[in-house]
Amino acid sequence: MQIDNVEDILELLNNINYFFRNVDEIDKKLQTLLYNKELERDDLLHEIELSKLNAIEIMSIYKKLENTLQERRIIKDKIELINTLKPYSNKYIMKGIFADTNKTIKNIQTLKSNQSNKHYTPRILKDLKCAKRKEK
Repeated sequence: MQIDNVEDILELLNNINYFFRNVDEIDKKLQTLLYNKELERDDLLHEIELSKLNAIEIMSIYKKLENTLQERRIIKDKIELINTLKPYSNKYIMKGIFADTNKTIKNIQTLKSNQSNKHYTPRILKDLKCAKRKEK
């Protein structure tokens, strides 16, 4: 990313905005997924405990349990990352980062628009080409 590239800066600010707006929502979704995986795990453990299973059924349940536990671990790792980020995000959310970021995005868009519409009006030499361009 180049700090002097308007498009790069706008993309960064939009990503910052997305991060701060969605960190809590992502946490809630992950918590729901984790809860569901734990219920799935419990179902499989009860199947093992309460059913008379043959060897093929035991292997099938074992494989399902293994997959469920692996998926649960991935979700828990993501939750751990989100929980590491939340104190940082909460600090800046309290300071009003949404308003500041949105204001900066609008200011940069206005700056970009102004820069693309620049023209020069000659003060003394009115017969220059740039003066004629403005009259059109």
